[in-house]
Amino acid sequence: MHEIRNFTLLIALIAACVWAFVVWFILNPETATLLGAQRAITTILIIGLGAWLFYGMVIEDKLPNHLKQAVGPIYYESDGLSFLPTVRMNGDRAELSIYYQNRYENVVEAIVHLRCPEESFLVREDTRDICFAFRAGGGDFGVIHQPIAVPRHVQGDVVSVQLAANTYYPRSHGTCWRRTPGIDCGTLPADWSGSAFKTGVLEGSREMVLTNPVELHLAMPMGVKEDLPETKPWTQERIVAGEQVGQLAVTS
Repeated sequence: MHEIRNFTLLIALIAACVWAFVVWFILNPETATLLGAQRAITTILIIGLGAWLFYGMVIEDKLPNHLKQAVGPIYYESDGLSFLPTVRMNGDRAELSIYYQNRYENVVEAIVHLRCPEESFLVREDTRDICFAFRAGGGDFGVIHQPIAVPRHVQGDVVSVQLAANTYYPRSHGTCWRRTPGIDCGTLPADWSGSAFKTGVLEGSREMVLTNPVELHLAMPMGVKEDLPETKPWTQERIVAGEQVGQLAVTS
């Protein structure tokens, strides 16, 4: 992302080092003009440029925090995957949207579990535990859309749901491209060594033990449809693909 700036800093640092070598070891102190000032300037330049270059190449995020720009500074985290469920409007239909962002360079498999109260919105008839299972590529920022039904008696209310998640990086995490984590949301059991990972919106079990789940407050919109759609499509939208951009940032 900042490869041109870092390359310019590197060239400037090399030039400052050459200048410093000349004024410290080659110029004659008896004949050189303002030798003391030149030595001080080159020392300051080397320290300043070196520190800036170190920050840009080692400490600074390789990719921007798109999730923070989209939902604000408060979101949740499960071992490298940051995300936030929210309810938004899509025409006259309410939609449960899960914005997510992979902080690492490798693909992650994720399960986000929502445990809803009895008086709540519906994703499926008579289902109160919902699991969102999906993959996110390295550095990706995206969103999952799931249409929901909001009964009239809860429209305008705030519904409290329990939230937990679990993630797995099949090829390990790799390089960290974004360093700021979200809030720990607790976890749930998942067998990552079993059958092939199946993506989709799945019915969860009320018997499943959620470890240290967080309580998420979702505001229900008014004037939206109360019935479930005939089909229950869920869509995953990759808003920003992080892998190619991140590779360029790391190798530059």
